[in-house]
Amino acid sequence: MTLSRPLLALLAALFLLAWLWPTGSRTLVRPDEGRYSEIAREMALSADYVTPTLNGLKYFEKPPLQYWTTALAFQVFGQSDFAARWWQAATSLFGLWLVWLAVRALAGHEMAWVASTMLASMFYYFLIAHINTTDMGLAAFMTMTLVGLMRGFGVVGQSAAATRAWMVAAWAGAALGFLSKGLIAIVLPGAIFVIYLLITRQWKLLTQLEWVWGPIAFLAVAAPWPILVQSRNPEWANFFFIYEHFSRFSNSEHNRLGSMLYFVPVLIVGLAPWTPALLAFLRRDGRQAVRETYARATINVPLLLTIWCVFQFVFFSVSQSKLPSYLLPITPAAAMLLAPVLVRAAKRSFTQLLLLMAVIPLSLFALVVFRTEFIDDAYTSGMINQFAVYAGIGGVVFAVAIATAHRLNQRGRRIDAIVVAAVLATVGGSVAACGYEALSASTSSHQLVQDFLSTEPTYSKDDAFYSIGIYEQTVPPYLGRTLTLVDYLDEMGLGASFEPDKVRFNFTDFAIEWEGSDRAYAITDFEKLPRMDFAGLQYRVVAADLRRVIIARHDK
Repeated sequence: MTLSRPLLALLAALFLLAWLWPTGSRTLVRPDEGRYSEIAREMALSADYVTPTLNGLKYFEKPPLQYWTTALAFQVFGQSDFAARWWQAATSLFGLWLVWLAVRALAGHEMAWVASTMLASMFYYFLIAHINTTDMGLAAFMTMTLVGLMRGFGVVGQSAAATRAWMVAAWAGAALGFLSKGLIAIVLPGAIFVIYLLITRQWKLLTQLEWVWGPIAFLAVAAPWPILVQSRNPEWANFFFIYEHFSRFSNSEHNRLGSMLYFVPVLIVGLAPWTPALLAFLRRDGRQAVRETYARATINVPLLLTIWCVFQFVFFSVSQSKLPSYLLPITPAAAMLLAPVLVRAAKRSFTQLLLLMAVIPLSLFALVVFRTEFIDDAYTSGMINQFAVYAGIGGVVFAVAIATAHRLNQRGRRIDAIVVAAVLATVGGSVAACGYEALSASTSSHQLVQDFLSTEPTYSKDDAFYSIGIYEQTVPPYLGRTLTLVDYLDEMGLGASFEPDKVRFNFTDFAIEWEGSDRAYAITDFEKLPRMDFAGLQYRVVAADLRRVIIARHDK
């Protein structure tokens, strides 16, 4: 790169600010962010790091690594939106560093900066890096496995000790991925490696997998928790392995259906603003650029990366359970494949790619112009107008990124053009993402809880608090307590079956309890509130937002 040190320092500062700002500037969004924050809050409160609970009920849908790290952050720094999301920010930066390390060893520093900044600015990667879900942890540690294999099979000039260490790191990455989201972190890399062997017939690679220290590292990381949780909860293994893994893949009971083409638009949008580079990669000269870039590796890196992307795309496309975030682990491999294509593309081709990228700022500007079309019962004109300001600023930054990249490219500074554009695109994405807070009245319960607490100064956490027909995931973490479910179970059905006294399975039981209470509270939505009137139950509204209402059973 020909960028000066002061300019590089400024770009680095801009990037870190853009990366960390959305982590703490938004309130928790339902459902995932509330769920995973609440599980960690309960874990920190109980000091039970073996058996996760949600709303006080056993919850075995995911392994505990993210719960552990978030609970520890709550204990050390206190509960906050930043502490709830710090693990996503940290693991996403870890994934960027891993990509940088891999590409630096195989293709040099400049290509490493291109690949890592491209990854950071991909919509898919950036978005999920700032949402409290388990997907970023899984993606980061699967990347650790991928990079461990790439470098563990050897790189020209790499020491034998480093080669062995990287292979052990691949095993450790699989273990940490398992603790992040389960068997998928083992099954997918394993299947991809087998396919690679079948195609290349490089059977001797099997002898380089560090069969002693690798399994020791894997078991040391992955084995203790399953053993402990099973010893305390005999039902865990059947639910976690059979129901949550095999049943989720093979049947549609989770109501996450989608056609075989479900992930096509997800991929097109997710790789933006670099999606146009896919077109160049499909051409012969694009693939040749990738092969030449990674020639220092002792394995066929372009083939491994391609299998990594294609297999996961096909695997999740045939699954009966689909969510947009499932394809996130392919983005690091995609960045490593597309970086050489962009660097070596002809000047005219690169200009054409930049023109295609203009779809992003144009889309943001269109959102601003046609913002009134998004006004409905959930999003008021004030909310939409406020969000449109952020979207417009983000669009301007994206346009500046494209224009700057074009100018640098015209001057023959291709590396600088990509890196600067990627950093500015990240800044633009950060601005637009922070604007999402303007919609929080419909996506979060933070303001609702604040209104409730200010209206009810005599409220105590010892008071009964029910959740009627719904479970608003962001209420418990902001209220700092669990709720008693009424006529609603959903994902908490397993826990309720073991502790039925903690829920009210039907509305009638709740009604009797409510009428016999001198003091109680409940949350529901406006559609279910009439049930209180039909049953002749006394209540008064103490707080409400666009969708939900909190009621009280006591005199002022």
